[in-house]
Amino acid sequence: MATKKAYLHFPADQTSNPFVCELVRDFHLVVNIFRAVVTPGKDGYLSLELKGAQDDIDRGFAYLREQGVEIHSGDTGLMWRKDECTHCTNCTVHCPTGALHITDRATREVAFDESLCIECLACIANCPFGVCRQMF
Repeated sequence: MATKKAYLHFPADQTSNPFVCELVRDFHLVVNIFRAVVTPGKDGYLSLELKGAQDDIDRGFAYLREQGVEIHSGDTGLMWRKDECTHCTNCTVHCPTGALHITDRATREVAFDESLCIECLACIANCPFGVCRQMF
């Protein structure tokens, strides 16, 4: 059984489609939704994890692309722009999992570990320089 994290961005005219239902029913996938913004008539996104046979995941992704859904697969839907970070460390005290953390107390350099990110978005709200932002 494979596990794949994905971020789906779909156009406003697709928000009423039952994509999650179809992934479960037609492609035999287990879907765990982390974050969702789905408003009729507006662009939407889902941050989710899919579990199932790799072939079923691939077929499910192909189906979504055919429907006009943009797919970003990776560990997180959060973008941390390392080159723009001033290493003020304000984000680190608000990150509940330590995904944003200080790597060296002497230099106070901040690093981002995507595998620990749960997309709580506290870093976005607390970064005074806008270094953290959502992928979609």
